[in-house]
Amino acid sequence: MMNYLQSLTGMTLFLTIMTVGDLVSTLIPVLIRWRFDLNPSDSVAKGVFESYRLVVSITLVLFAFSIVRLQGDHRNAEDLVSKEASLIQKLEGQLNLYGGPNADESRGDLNAYTSSIVNDEWLMMAKSSHSVKTSNYLTDLTQGISLLIPKNPVQQMIRVEIGSTLNQLIDVRQARLVVATTRLPSYLWQALILSLMVLTILGWFQSPLPYLVGYVLGVNVAFAALLTLIIQAGALFEGESLITPELISNILR
Repeated sequence: MMNYLQSLTGMTLFLTIMTVGDLVSTLIPVLIRWRFDLNPSDSVAKGVFESYRLVVSITLVLFAFSIVRLQGDHRNAEDLVSKEASLIQKLEGQLNLYGGPNADESRGDLNAYTSSIVNDEWLMMAKSSHSVKTSNYLTDLTQGISLLIPKNPVQQMIRVEIGSTLNQLIDVRQARLVVATTRLPSYLWQALILSLMVLTILGWFQSPLPYLVGYVLGVNVAFAALLTLIIQAGALFEGESLITPELISNILR
């Protein structure tokens, strides 16, 4: 269900959430109360109004926590992609400086690995998975670099740097794959859903009816926009807010 929602455009998702929310929280309750002439007493209406305002505040705090958490995940993922692009470029320069047939072959393996990240693995990360093809290219790169045998002190120094850069590249890829599985914690989702359910029920008892339509409808539209933002931002490598491999693909150009 969540994957389907995240695949929708932002406007489509917002209109869907807003429409469902308006039906449940406003339109259906208004029709029922109007049809059966149901109106809460003044004391009940006043208590419900105060409770509604309190739950609105709590829901806003939950939305704020969720958005901050997702922003942190996005920044972390973007930093990893930037660092990975930098390491790929650094390794390519080190292999070029090392020179020789084996280094040239490793540069070809590095290019194939980089291309596979962009064309294969990025699509798999949307499914919280990794590309076996990309892993194989990384294995070829690692094995090729292991065949580099320095013939002079300069190459010896460069070889040490190549090994260090390769290890960092492997670590960053693993971190990127782990981040691809990151989602908003279930406890935040449960708290948000519970809060919205309570808010909906309290909205049914707002009085008078014109106040219910104006106040509850406005709150619903605002929360629909926030919920759309959270769902869209929840997928780091999918949907309209996805993190692109542009920094890595620029190296290929």
